[in-house]
Amino acid sequence: MYNLNKVHPLQIDDLVRVGKNADGGYILSNQQIEKTEILLSFGIYNEWSFEQDFYKKKNEKLTIYAFDYSATPLKLVYRALKHLDAFVRYCVTGRISLSTSSLKRTICCLQASMSLKRFFRKDKNRFFIPKFLGPADDNLFCSISSIFDKLLNGDVKNLSVFIKMDIEKWEYCTLPQFVPFFNKINGLVVEFHNLDIAGKNFENIIDILSPYFDIAHVHANNAGGLIYGTNLPMLLEVTFINKDLLISRDNSKQNYPIKDIDFPNIAGKPDIPLSFG
Repeated sequence: MYNLNKVHPLQIDDLVRVGKNADGGYILSNQQIEKTEILLSFGIYNEWSFEQDFYKKKNEKLTIYAFDYSATPLKLVYRALKHLDAFVRYCVTGRISLSTSSLKRTICCLQASMSLKRFFRKDKNRFFIPKFLGPADDNLFCSISSIFDKLLNGDVKNLSVFIKMDIEKWEYCTLPQFVPFFNKINGLVVEFHNLDIAGKNFENIIDILSPYFDIAHVHANNAGGLIYGTNLPMLLEVTFINKDLLISRDNSKQNYPIKDIDFPNIAGKPDIPLSFG
């Protein structure tokens, strides 16, 4: 279990949505967008509307490094073929609803494979690295220190980096790696997973970040629902803002989700209200 009040957002008056009005879109301060010169994106799978929209909002004056071992064009095509195989089997057995779902997933994976090639282009300073974020460097993982010291050549302006992280539980062991580079980072948006069993780890991460960052925004991902017997969401999207960007630190009196900014991750399923005591 965890205490939701540990992520009570501050009153931020320039919040904007980046990405689509569904899963994949996140909320941050417009000041963070203005400061950002480098976007580090960990975990894209088959959806990068956040990265595309961020790039547009910066008038293309942005360098993007996206990391995901599971999202190469070849892997997306392979997943499309698996869904296509399922589509055929469901058609043969007359399971129409399942066959329709499999066909949609097939098309989605094929479209994602083509979109990945179109968007991530070195000549546009949009780089895709087929690796996971991890504790050390090898064929599968890259570490935070190698990203800042080698990939970025150590030449990074203060507060010029924004980080998006959706890496399926790896956030708990990788976020502490950012501590030596917090002066370079204007903010992070992180999707925290499995909060029913990782609540204490979540609170530990908040404590590690709190000397350097305040909470700009929080949204419950309705795909996870609530932890049994509580009003606490299983999945929580949290936006952190570097304290150096803030003058006032008054707690927000907003109701969450915020109308016309927040949208359900799964359309047609009610969003999850958040209350702060």
